[in-house]
Amino acid sequence: MTNPLLDEYAYLNKIPCATEVYLQVITPIQAIRLKTRLIGVDPYMSVIVANGSDQEWLAAKESIREGQKMIVRLVNGEQPDAHIIAFQTQVQKIMSIAGHWLLLDYPKTIQRVALRQHSRLPTNIDALLLDSQTKKICCKGVLTDISSNGGAFIGEPMQGTVIDKQFILKVKLANEPEAQMSLVVVKNSKKLSSHNSLVQYGLNIMGTEEASKLFVEHLVLYALFN
Repeated sequence: MTNPLLDEYAYLNKIPCATEVYLQVITPIQAIRLKTRLIGVDPYMSVIVANGSDQEWLAAKESIREGQKMIVRLVNGEQPDAHIIAFQTQVQKIMSIAGHWLLLDYPKTIQRVALRQHSRLPTNIDALLLDSQTKKICCKGVLTDISSNGGAFIGEPMQGTVIDKQFILKVKLANEPEAQMSLVVVKNSKKLSSHNSLVQYGLNIMGTEEASKLFVEHLVLYALFN
């Protein structure tokens, strides 16, 4: 029988250089989130990422040291089998001679999530559906899963015809100053239980391919380890 974890390691070992990397530095006060790129993977030894120099990195400098625990998310979105790889690790070494790099411990466990249409990632994110014209709140609820082209939203029943109607999906993520928004269309709805009035709405994400991709990837990155 194939060991799924071995498949995850094989995927990580061959992931391309310059792949987008999102780091979450674990601190007692709040998580520090940084963006960088992959330098390379030394299989079963270490993962090497660029040590950034922008304002966010400079502000986090004191929190990045050898032994510091981190959550790493690699977004391999340009490949046909596009996935997000996520794992916990710690800083093995900070290098500044050959290049400004962070050497991270090779992960003991890996989580991999596909970004293709059929893959749905469970979430638990507070969200709003706004009228696409007036921007008024139509429904408060929870985004319960997300995929590359849509998701499921559970909230109170909305008045009038909602199927094929456009709304703005607005989500406010913890520790992020700006809300994330995307235009969506309700494609189906169903009452969840006779014991309450909650309705599940099936949403399709609209907009340009690039904007939709960025919106979904942002929510997927947040959902992993949160």
